[in-house]
Amino acid sequence: MDHCGPDHIEVLDKKITALSDALAHLGQGTTLKELLRIIRFPGYTTPAEFAFSVAMLDSMAHQARMLEQMGDDLLAAAKQVGQEG
Repeated sequence: MDHCGPDHIEVLDKKITALSDALAHLGQGTTLKELLRIIRFPGYTTPAEFAFSVAMLDSMAHQARMLEQMGDDLLAAAKQVGQEG
C-alpha cells in the first residue's frame, strides 16, 4: 500500500470511523450486563471459573484503559502536526 497516496485521507477517515463505531458499540456494555445476570445463577462460580473470570475481566479492563490512552496519545500527536482547515 502506498503510504501517502492521493486517497490517504479517505483511507484514514474510513479507518478512524470504523474504529470509532466499534468502540461506541463496545461501550454499550450489553455483553457485560448479560454476564452480570448469568453469574448470579446458582452454582455458577467454581474456584476455577472464578479465577478465569477475574483474569479475563482484569485483562479486558487493562486493554480498555490502554485503548483510551492510545487514542489520547494519537490525538495529541495529531494536534502537533495537523492544521485546522
